[in-house]
Amino acid sequence: MKSHTHKLTCDPFMEKSLVNYDTSTTSRTSETLGKDHLTVIQHPVAPGTAPLTVLVDSREISSGPSLVSSLRIQHNMKAEICSLNGCDYIVSNRMVVERQFLLEFANSVNRSKFVDRIQHLQAMFERVCVIVEKDRAKPGDTSRVFQRTRYYDGLLSSLTTAGIRILFSSSQEETAGLLAELARVEERKNAAITVPVEVSGLQQHILQFYLSFPGVSYITALNLCHHFSSVKETANSSVVEIVARAKVSHQRAEKIYCYLHYLFDPQMVPD
Repeated sequence: MKSHTHKLTCDPFMEKSLVNYDTSTTSRTSETLGKDHLTVIQHPVAPGTAPLTVLVDSREISSGPSLVSSLRIQHNMKAEICSLNGCDYIVSNRMVVERQFLLEFANSVNRSKFVDRIQHLQAMFERVCVIVEKDRAKPGDTSRVFQRTRYYDGLLSSLTTAGIRILFSSSQEETAGLLAELARVEERKNAAITVPVEVSGLQQHILQFYLSFPGVSYITALNLCHHFSSVKETANSSVVEIVARAKVSHQRAEKIYCYLHYLFDPQMVPD
């Protein structure tokens, strides 16, 4: 089945949303999302539950140390630190989560960079979620108080139209709860991360090779590494086999197949 997710475009689409958007709609949407995320983090972890894997970009260690600790301790998640090539968190084979601080998210100066980043994520994942986290206020600092703007409302509208899920958080710990619940929801839909994160020896080079493919995410590259014995086996596989082993949609599997066959003759690939 082909994906019908809309791509988030830059100026034309954004400008149209800014001009025609009814801010009262966004107010209601934001309130609803806020209530949703409060419900999300109230689910307790059952004793003895096997940890689910969440991939965490190495840059998040400095910006979210409490978040990573909370994932592991409070929510029984196996938070694996990796270099995710432009992703913040990967919670399943098909879902990536972008973490944005509220003031940065609401600043129109960052629009082009943010839109490029979302488009980059859409190229690699079936599902993209943005968690907007409230900035930590310093005592007496009034310069960092959030003020709602027309741009902010338009951005929320644009993201929703593009099929991006938006959740709101008031702290690192709350963001950890959202990530954990997203991972659990994805597990119930048979999309949980099940492969080991560790690769060694020749597999490290093969992983980097797969990561050089257009639109291949870190988790897809890991699935290719662990579910195919060699690059030659991958190149000689059908689209259906790539779907099953790489845990991707048929459309993405076709792109991997075509790219492999564009690069070289599969019969010439060494074992």
